Amino acid sequence: MIINAEGIVLRQRKIANNRRMIVLFTKQYGKLSAGTSVNEKSRSKAALALRPFTYAEYDIFKGRDAYSINSAQVNKSFYSIGEDIDRFINASAFIEYLDKVLEEGVPAPKLFDLSLEFLQSVSECRSGTDTLLYAFIVKTFRMLGVAPELGCCVNCGKAPEKFGGGFKIFSVTDGGIICPDCAEEEKRAGDSLLYRPDFDIITVFRYFESKPIKTFEKVDLKPEVRNEVREILSEYTERYLGVDVLKSISGLEV
Repeated sequence: MIINAEGIVLRQRKIANNRRMIVLFTKQYGKLSAGTSVNEKSRSKAALALRPFTYAEYDIFKGRDAYSINSAQVNKSFYSIGEDIDRFINASAFIEYLDKVLEEGVPAPKLFDLSLEFLQSVSECRSGTDTLLYAFIVKTFRMLGVAPELGCCVNCGKAPEKFGGGFKIFSVTDGGIICPDCAEEEKRAGDSLLYRPDFDIITVFRYFESKPIKTFEKVDLKPEVRNEVREILSEYTERYLGVDVLKSISGLEV
């Protein structure tokens, strides 16, 4: 049976008989692995669709136990990503993140659309590409069922309004904001994943959640805010998704 799918290449590897195994994130079928004999180095339209940071239409043969790409047509090539080191680093982390959080064969159309928005924005962004990545990751939490609690203390349920300065403490261990009283209990218990940033963590995360990805093309966080957001997201994704693509790039960004 032949199926047609929109897709983004996540990764590829060589297999036997001069073939390649392509891992695609498709809108209709989720993540799937498909073999192909198409030579990536040729100038054919199908070959261009096997390259990184490309959105394409694929005709795929679905066998009993495997998929095989018969042909492909490029819809959009985000080639400018490879022309800038910051774009490339953060877009590569985005691809790795998707590859790790997606389940094989489980459609995620909203996440697919968000991924296309990210690729479009990161290809046009001139600075602050890391902010785009952080916003993308925060937006995926609700889609993946791991959104942090931001409306009240995740432990006792108290609202931030009951404390004069609101809540500025985030507990990775508990999965959300935490009131000062509960934070003291966590501290006595030896919780090392409590964060007390100088900025309003609720406002930052809600801003990431609520605004379109395109908004962050022009948002460049202050270095101290950027570093702490990255650290919190790094610990959070590792704990709740078993994924950490941010620690590996923290020393590479320029």
